[in-house]
Amino acid sequence: MEKFNKAQAKNLAAAQKLVNAYASSSEDEGELDEKHILDLLYKHYQASTEAPSRDNVNRTATFLENTLHSGAATCLICIGSIRRVESIWSCRSCYCFFHLNCIQRWANDSVMQLKVKAEQQQQQQTGHYNHLGEYVPPKRPKSLYWCCPQCRRDYQPADRPTQYECFCGKELNPQPQPFLVPHSCGEICAKLLQPKCGHDCKLLCHPGPCPPCAQLAQSSCLCGKSPKRSVRCIDKNWQCQQKCQALLSCGKHKCNQRCHRPGQCPPCSSKSSQPCECKREEKVVNCAEPKWKCNNICGAAFACGLHTCDKVCHAGPCGGGECPLGVRSCPCGKSTRTGDCSQLAETCGDTCQKLLSCGKHSCAQRCHRGACNLCLVRTKKKCRCGLHEKELPCSKEFNCETKCKQMRDCGKHACNRKCCGDQCPPCEKICGKQLSCNKHKCQSVCHNGPCYPCKLESQVNCRCGKTRRSVPCGREKSARIVCQELCRITSKCHHAIKHRCHKGECPPCVQPCGLPNDTSGCGHICKARCHAALRVPKPADAPRAQQHKYEYRSLPHPRCEEGVRVACIGGHELATWPCWNSKPTSCQRKCARQLKCGNHRCQLVCHAVPQPEDMNQQAGCANCEEGCAIPRPPGCTHACTKGCHAPPCAPCSFVIKSKCHCGLNQVMYKCSEYFNQEEGGSVQQTLERRQKFGSCGNRCLKNFECGHRCITVCHPGPCPNPELCRKKVRIYCACKRLKLEIACDKHRAGQTELKCDANCLEELSKAKATEQQQLERKLKQEQEKNRLELEKYEQKFGKRKHKERKALDVQPASYHIDWQRWGIYALALLAVMGALGVAYYADS
Repeated sequence: MEKFNKAQAKNLAAAQKLVNAYASSSEDEGELDEKHILDLLYKHYQASTEAPSRDNVNRTATFLENTLHSGAATCLICIGSIRRVESIWSCRSCYCFFHLNCIQRWANDSVMQLKVKAEQQQQQQTGHYNHLGEYVPPKRPKSLYWCCPQCRRDYQPADRPTQYECFCGKELNPQPQPFLVPHSCGEICAKLLQPKCGHDCKLLCHPGPCPPCAQLAQSSCLCGKSPKRSVRCIDKNWQCQQKCQALLSCGKHKCNQRCHRPGQCPPCSSKSSQPCECKREEKVVNCAEPKWKCNNICGAAFACGLHTCDKVCHAGPCGGGECPLGVRSCPCGKSTRTGDCSQLAETCGDTCQKLLSCGKHSCAQRCHRGACNLCLVRTKKKCRCGLHEKELPCSKEFNCETKCKQMRDCGKHACNRKCCGDQCPPCEKICGKQLSCNKHKCQSVCHNGPCYPCKLESQVNCRCGKTRRSVPCGREKSARIVCQELCRITSKCHHAIKHRCHKGECPPCVQPCGLPNDTSGCGHICKARCHAALRVPKPADAPRAQQHKYEYRSLPHPRCEEGVRVACIGGHELATWPCWNSKPTSCQRKCARQLKCGNHRCQLVCHAVPQPEDMNQQAGCANCEEGCAIPRPPGCTHACTKGCHAPPCAPCSFVIKSKCHCGLNQVMYKCSEYFNQEEGGSVQQTLERRQKFGSCGNRCLKNFECGHRCITVCHPGPCPNPELCRKKVRIYCACKRLKLEIACDKHRAGQTELKCDANCLEELSKAKATEQQQLERKLKQEQEKNRLELEKYEQKFGKRKHKERKALDVQPASYHIDWQRWGIYALALLAVMGALGVAYYADS
């Protein structure tokens, strides 16, 4: 039993949760700023103040109200609220909203039912012969369509909605925005206004019909007498205060109506005494209708003296005075003769042959007076349904007794009419189905498909009764009514009620508590959301007889969240902390107190110190472990060997070893002495002092430009005073026989050669003669050598002399090839080709 009670409680809780969710499904959306949205919507439009133009504006405002209030619009198909975030479709005629899924299902079902019905009728219906024997073809199937559930406007199957569009149709799937009309794109509507005036709608994308055109235009009045003035396009057919004064159709009076279009003057309303057409009576009639007839018969006698005119009051002569009965024809109309009007026309004796009422046969009697008899020709006739055939007189209609079993257009009831044929009348029974409102039954004629929504409306009042609203039948419980009055229910907490009238229980109070917080004992005012009467579930051990599952309780104050300024433990900052957590803690910043070295600060995270206001190193701060960071003197590249300390550093004692200026020896000096800046002096003196540290003291190894060794001590750069060089230089004459030693300065001054004497010239001539003899001897030797080579060549390759031989008997000898000669030719050819190949590759 206990398990059953638990399961029942769970089911009831789930059902109640579903009911609450359904009842407040339209209340889960926030309220929109309606005034701001409407002002934004109408900012490009200013309506006219005329009454006819205000009707469409009010109609548009009604659609806007239903759109802005979530749940105010109702889908007539599912009788459910249309929320701002749901996809909709709007009818082009009545502008009624429907859920997109609902209207798609409605359109598909309507088209499918008509299609199935047309297919069934096409299969059942065939051509038949009527009672006259004429072939009647089957009916043409009706075109498919579906209609709006509200206004019954017909739409083609291709017009079935397939996508969610905004009201103006420019944007697909418009996203809901809190500052726009729901289901709109926020752009200007731009639809052509009706009636067509050439202007488009200036409202932002909106539901319902477009309001009347409010554009300004220059227009004259209807009669055209007043000058043009600037008016609204919808009011361009305005009337001035002048009278028309145009001559009326009576020709006597003038039009006294106010401004109207030319040629549209009303009939003259003045009255005058006018005679009738026969001039027998007179009466007062409208001036616009001077002709009238009395009720007297003319009664004028014809020339025959027997007959009189039987026409009612008329003008003019009565047929020229001749009796109309003088010229007569026989009853069948075949012969005509003139005779005494007092005698009856005689029959001609011929066959009548007038077409009988059957439309097929003619009368077979002799010419006779009066109507022809019924057609008595016997023919075979089929009944209307075409199932039976019988021979009957042509004038009689044949109807069988067979009842029609075809289904009527509703698809539910049989026809049951005797001899019906294929033209079954529509079903006349009342549908009687329960409508979606679950209150009324369908009063339409029996039909196919779903019933149209209930057309009745119900008046729904708000809780206070000051606001009423008409809603579709069946929506009374779920309809949302926006009442601007304040709620009159007594508040359960200590705050005054400041919310609007509503359905159901009051919403939870959202005002701050405002009472002193006694939980933490700090004395601050509790700023949490009111918790004096909160709805909480009842405990499980509550008595079962109690029906309510919830109760209202006053909960204790939460912990105090009032901001309190608290300093961190290191004294760096004042931070705002909730009252319940207002304790000094580390701010997680670096301590940053000045260490004893004077160069760095404490890098520890904020920690406790004896005196937080003092920003120098205290107990708890980390000692400086960095090296010296003082910049070294210019030029010194050696680090200070001490730890971090205050300036200045001790002089650098590092010994520098480097080569001297001449590069032969190594010199050593202290870094502090070399880069010492304290001795002062000019830049030139500092350079000279540093050059002395780099000199080894020996003589420079470099040579002057003259080629002699420098006489200065080891120095940097080019050697100084090259003009002081006095070294001996040896010069020669042109033939190198005479020589002389002079000082280097004289040699540089220009004394660079020594002239030859007579002995030098004699030695020179002897040397030339010896050289000429040697050249002649070499030439002779060369010529002799060439002659010998030529003789050897001629001996080897030259022509030989033929000796005279005795005549001998020539005997045929066998053909012999001189292989030696051909071998020589081949070698010579190969040598030439090799030489050409070498020359070709050498050129390339």
